[in-house]
Amino acid sequence: MPGSWQYQPYLTTYDSFIFYNAIGEHPDYFYRPIAVAKQVVNGTNYRFMTIAEPEQSDLTPHFAIVEIYQPLEGRAYATKITPV
Repeated sequence: MPGSWQYQPYLTTYDSFIFYNAIGEHPDYFYRPIAVAKQVVNGTNYRFMTIAEPEQSDLTPHFAIVEIYQPLEGRAYATKITPV
């Protein structure tokens, strides 16, 4: 149903494609998605549950929610990263 969030405890190949193309590279952490929720509105909103793995030894791993928006036309992009 449009507008409601659909939780998915696994990732499809397309979900992974959207995630890695939108997130790009970050200097401090590598984000590994483990689950996703989707909301279809004017485009698609994604909320990925991720494991944030540190690139440097002085940082600690943690979970994070990565929010991504996929417009109807154009590339998906990350809108927010929230440590959990």
